[in-house]
Formats: sequence, C-alpha cells, structure tokens
Amino acid sequence: MSTPTTDRELAVKFHVCLNVANLERALVFYRALFAVEPLKHHADYAKFELTDPPLVLSLKPISYAHGGTLNHLGFRVPNAEHLVEFQKRLEKAGFRTQRQEGVECCYARQTKFWVADPDSNLWEIYVLHADIDHKGTSHGWSGMKAPLGALGLGGMLRRGLGRARGAVRCWWSRRCSSQPTNLHSAEPSRSEEPSVPATMAERS
Repeated sequence: MSTPTTDRELAVKFHVCLNVANLERALVFYRALFAVEPLKHHADYAKFELTDPPLVLSLKPISYAHGGTLNHLGFRVPNAEHLVEFQKRLEKAGFRTQRQEGVECCYARQTKFWVADPDSNLWEIYVLHADIDHKGTSHGWSGMKAPLGALGLGGMLRRGLGRARGAVRCWWSRRCSSQPTNLHSAEPSRSEEPSVPATMAERS
C-alpha cells in the first residue's frame, strides 16, 4: 500500500538524516524542539517534516561512536525537472553523480541521485513519488552501491580514515577522563609568607 504525494511535495525542502544512538530518546528531544509529532515513526526510522523552516529531518538508529552523527544531507525537490536541473548543474561543475530510479527506501518510493562534496559528505537529491508501508528494498549492499559510487575510492578512504581518527579520539578522551585529577599541585603552599599574594607566588 502506498500513499500518493500531496501539496507538501510542491516546494524544495532541505533534508538532513542523522544517526542516533537511541531513536525513542531522540524523538523526545525533537518533539520538544519542533512542537510537532513525527510524520513517520517506525522502530528503525522516523521523519519530521516542517514547513517553517522548510525541513525534512530523518532519524536512523545507527551507532555513531565511530562515524559521527551525520548520515547524509540533501534536498527534496518537487519534480523530475528540478532533479535534472540539480544533477546537470553539479555534473557541469565536475562532480560525479549516481542516479537511482524509482527506488524504495525509508518507507517511500523515490527517484534520486547521490553526490559527494569535496569533504566527502554525501548529498541526496530526490523526488518523493509516494509513501509506502514497508522500509523498502534498497537497503544493504544494493542500496549502498549508488552512494559509494558517488564517493569514489578517494572519498571512501577519506571517510574511513576520518572514522578511524574519531574512534581513536573517542577512546583517548574516555581513557583520559577516567584518570584521577591531581589537585595537590594546585593547592597553595602553607609555608608561603602570608604577605605574598597567591598569584605572585604562582608566577615565581
């Protein structure tokens, strides 16, 4: 079963997809932030859609300790003409794009293309054809081929190295935070002359 698009699809809207450690906890925050209920809410996916500001925010319960919270960015456009316009403009500027026609993803049927910016952030530009009542078939390797193709080998290596650095920083910050802090050296010496200010004693 699918739900046809409505007037809400007639404008270009900014799209952000975030990885969240706990979907239900994230929903509590975003319900309070936006003062609205999510348009879609499943065990493995949720989506908020706002008109002011024009935003489509998706949330996916994916561990982000080694990869950051950002999944991808994008725009939802109202029709195929807008999609082609975006794609031609980016390709003319020298950026590689990967197109997907009529795919089922994130409880929706879409036509889209993927492109990576110079910092290897993935952008998804898409047309929403209809909402559907299942997650879709474009997941796993079949769904990753187009985004990985847009990244290219260099982009995949940069993202992999970035995640590795993030994992090391995460491990190191936890290790450091677990070390007891030695406050003894910060205490002023009791043998100092009372007439000497503490600030002057620290400078000497």
